[in-house]
Formats: sequence, C-alpha cells, structure tokens
Amino acid sequence: MRDDIMSYLDNIAIDNNIRVIWEHFDPYTPPGSSYDDMCVVMNLDWHNQHELIFQYAHELSHIIRGDRTDLFFYNTLHNNKTGIEYETNLVAVRLLIPFYCNDTDIKDINVYDFINQYCIPKYLADAVKSEITKFFNDRNKNKHYILY
Repeated sequence: MRDDIMSYLDNIAIDNNIRVIWEHFDPYTPPGSSYDDMCVVMNLDWHNQHELIFQYAHELSHIIRGDRTDLFFYNTLHNNKTGIEYETNLVAVRLLIPFYCNDTDIKDINVYDFINQYCIPKYLADAVKSEITKFFNDRNKNKHYILY
C-alpha cells in the first residue's frame, strides 16, 4: 500500500513537471521545495517514516499552488489555520483523497483512519471531513453526502 501511494504521488510530480530528489540527511532535516527550480527534496532518513507520505504531498502542493517562496521547513505541530502552510496542507489533503477514496463507498470512509494513515495533523480533521465530502459530492452529482 505504501508503495502504491508513493507511486501515485510520483505520477502527480511527473504530471506537473516537478523533479523529486530523495537524499540521506540528518533524521531531523525537513523536506523542502522550490517553485523556481520545480523541485522537491525529501529526506530518506526522516525520523518518522510514516510522515513521509503527507510530507511529500505537502511539498508537491507548494509547487502546484505556485508558492514562489522557497520553503524549507515542515512542521506538523503548527496549527495555524491561515496562511501558506495551512493552504498547502489543504491541497496536500486534496491530493491524497482520490487515492484513499476512489474505490471505496462513502459509508466505509473514516476521516480519522485517513488522518492516521497519512499522519495528517489532527487540527485538519474538519477540513479533511469537508474535503472528503466534497470529493464524493463532486463524483456523484445526483446525491448529496454528509460525513459525520
């Protein structure tokens, strides 16, 4: 499963002409991205390997959003619900939702499973619920879904 989601994100990078470099760094050196270079640099030795999926989606999202400031920090503890990092987190969530939800019925979706599976910061729970609901409503125009 982990390889599948990473391949899925690799394809997003390819589709957006984003170069991705995976390097060995100190376990606490965060990933980064550069819009001007259309490049993401990921840390193979990150101290919490389970966070790599959301980190990767997050860094891709900086470039997809067109964030022109090179951002070389990643902080899952920062719960600011405004600004570049929050908006980038929302785009990262949107990138992951189709992979998680595509072959699943909405009654089988669990927002907290999604959050835990991809190490998404907990303060994004309401946004995740809203984005998953939007995904299903957009996919099934003749129905209206509400996640509780």
